[in-house]
Amino acid sequence: MRSRAWIEIDPAALSHNATVFRRAIPDGTRLGILVKANGYGHGMVVAARAAVAAGADQLMVVSMEEALALRAADLDGPILIVYPIDPADVEVAVRADLEVSVAGPDSARRLMEAWSKRLSQAPDGAALRVHVEVDSGMGRGGVRPEDLASVVAGIDAKGGVSIVGIWSHLADGSDPARSAAQVRAYEAALAAVGVTGRAIPPRHMAATEGVFCGTGPAYDMVRIGLGFYGELGVDIAPTAELAPLAGELRPAMTVAARPARLEWVPAGASIGYAGEWTAERPSLIATLPIGYADGWTRRYWPGACALVRGQRLPLIGRVSMDSVCADVTDATETGEVGMDEVFVLLGRQGNERITPVDLARLRGSIPNEVFCAFGPRLARRVAGEGN
Repeated sequence: MRSRAWIEIDPAALSHNATVFRRAIPDGTRLGILVKANGYGHGMVVAARAAVAAGADQLMVVSMEEALALRAADLDGPILIVYPIDPADVEVAVRADLEVSVAGPDSARRLMEAWSKRLSQAPDGAALRVHVEVDSGMGRGGVRPEDLASVVAGIDAKGGVSIVGIWSHLADGSDPARSAAQVRAYEAALAAVGVTGRAIPPRHMAATEGVFCGTGPAYDMVRIGLGFYGELGVDIAPTAELAPLAGELRPAMTVAARPARLEWVPAGASIGYAGEWTAERPSLIATLPIGYADGWTRRYWPGACALVRGQRLPLIGRVSMDSVCADVTDATETGEVGMDEVFVLLGRQGNERITPVDLARLRGSIPNEVFCAFGPRLARRVAGEGN
């Protein structure tokens, strides 16, 4: 079947973006890539394979289901589940060779108790690999800095467990002062562990903003999400030193559609629910089969456009559940607009580009949500795979 609305993903762009981050971080720093939330809407397995192809050292997800899906796709490198798992699944994690995270003293205690009960049934030599999260100021999860040393000691006291990371997360990597306060809290927590004589496990804190805004030390690993998908975010200004590298990031997602209907309407005709748009002249209206059920939110009108023949043309009228309309009258100056015309709603066509930041501003949000909002009715195509 030929879809009328679809998303095309360019894995070469994703791999390229991973190499950009490799150049932006110090030699010896491991590169972790977040492929959670279906690869930020790009397709989890496609994103993971592109990351691995570019030499990523670690993949990161938020759930056991995501991690096992990667294993089922024959991705056998290191995978970290950054949110705490159900303690009952601890043996599954070990057998699937997954790394897990604890987000507080109770989280650590419950996981250790579950592991102790199952340790005798685990394969010989099997070890539970744990990352400990520190709440340095994000406030949504992690061990309080003053509790880190005791939590680490409690985990160390259990057999068959290895702490392979201590991490934290910046609340706003574009804010130098707030980020510096978090770095101080994190490093104070690490210092309290060091005072006990225990070696400090590998550290990771910086994500896309922290790397390019220079607010998050690279430490032993960075965790890259949005930047891997070609975006920095709304009003994110990289440092002067890293701005050229940031400019090399490539978008990997295109959202496109072919019209379900093309119809000339007379001046005065209204389009869409409540008739909020009225034609001021005879107008050619294209109905595109993508609507709010697909993630094309009602907030995209007024303001959103589509690209047709490399020309930016307005989307008009209220967004429906299954469709949105475009006024393509001006495109007829270059010839007849047909039913096979490709409309780009996100991405590049010719010299024009509609960016995730453009759409994020319209919905009062961030590019992450723009990407993740696109639903399963939109067929996913992978560039170069002939689909």
